[in-house]
Amino acid sequence: MNSQHAFHIPGAQTPPSPLQRGRDNFYAKWPPAVERVDHLGYVEGPGQHFYSHDIGRSSEFGDCIYYLNGDTMCNDAGISSNTYQVVLERKKATEAMYVSIDDNGFVPPLIDKNEEETQHLSLPENKTKRIAFWCFGGIVEISPGLGWVWYQKYIIDELDKSLDLVGVGLARITQDETGLAGQLSSARIPGLMFRSGEPLFGSFSTLVNGDMVYLWGQKDSDIFLARVPRTQCQHRHMYQYWNGAKYVSQITEAAPVLQDYQQGQIFQSDLFGPHLWLFVGCTRWADSQVMIGLSCQLEGPWDVHAIHTATGIKDPVSYRYCIYPHPWATNMTNGKLLVTWCDHWPGGVIAAKFRFATVGTTHWAHIPLSGYSHRVIQTTMSKTSELCSQNGLALDELTDPHRLSIRGTDQQRVERAVNMIRDSIAIATKEELTGLDAADAAAVEAPRASFGERLLTKIIKHACG
Repeated sequence: MNSQHAFHIPGAQTPPSPLQRGRDNFYAKWPPAVERVDHLGYVEGPGQHFYSHDIGRSSEFGDCIYYLNGDTMCNDAGISSNTYQVVLERKKATEAMYVSIDDNGFVPPLIDKNEEETQHLSLPENKTKRIAFWCFGGIVEISPGLGWVWYQKYIIDELDKSLDLVGVGLARITQDETGLAGQLSSARIPGLMFRSGEPLFGSFSTLVNGDMVYLWGQKDSDIFLARVPRTQCQHRHMYQYWNGAKYVSQITEAAPVLQDYQQGQIFQSDLFGPHLWLFVGCTRWADSQVMIGLSCQLEGPWDVHAIHTATGIKDPVSYRYCIYPHPWATNMTNGKLLVTWCDHWPGGVIAAKFRFATVGTTHWAHIPLSGYSHRVIQTTMSKTSELCSQNGLALDELTDPHRLSIRGTDQQRVERAVNMIRDSIAIATKEELTGLDAADAAAVEAPRASFGERLLTKIIKHACG
């Protein structure tokens, strides 16, 4: 995007075209090379109490951007197994508010227990247990404000900290237009879509591509891929499974597309090239490594690299997990990508902005020449040629008589040259003004005539022959 900076001749009534600066980007290098990582702190709501939570997988849905969280520690109010925050402003990715908080400080879950599950937990033998619904795969938007989320269902015993995976369920998500701004509502489809022992499709990553929803799911150390028509997500018999060569109807024929990754997201991006597929996530080895992968097609194969070791804030000792990209938060044409990860209690979701080395990045400036005399333009061109030679910059061929253009890979050198060229124009213009003949000088030195008015008179005289 170009930024405009007006460049005026003092006192002139009609200034030349403004100075233009910009940057042309091609693509980030592959294999990836990280130039810089800026740690931005926790994702939290301004003015709201900080609750330790994890996951932090974001989704663009309706007219909002949401972070979907896992276990949220609401202090004395208890644990909410899945919550969401709405991003206040796209440019401020670390500021996200809980839309609703009960009077006692409890954040209501997006996916809640049904009556049968509530009764099950009320039994004496289950007094130490709770049911958790964790949404790792994000929200799939089918139409504006209408979508689906696949969630993992667990029964957790808080006494011995055991986790019993039940399977993957599906819930319909809508934006509640009658409630608070950004408020979401959910309606669970009865039963489960996939059970423990099957690949947990939809609970690793999801996306819409054309008329199909693509869903990745784990089974042990392997990750599998399925697809379903976007209008048929609630119908298990409509799902198809990638077998390594084509999509088939039998889930038992599914073949792995990735291995040994715990969480992450797959999405399409031009970051490393046009219309490529990216994977950003973490391994299942609790090594805090930020992993990034590239593929020409959804089904793979994937070329995956470790690019960074995630660090904690409130919990600097344990490993980091739930590593996710957030493509909406940065301009990826500038080689930037926002990534989050989680540290353990009492921490939360930590954001960091990655800047990758790019191929072919060029900074440029167009300097206006319109309205100047031939002599000033020639002097300026000569000085510019010398400056470019000294600073390793390129001077474009003068195809437009109203401007000259310089470019280079070092932004500071380009800016320094621009300032020197503007100084050269001003000096050449003043020298020309002092060299006017007596008649010109008398005309220009009219009472109260400003420098700009005198220069404008000279320009008009030259233009008229």
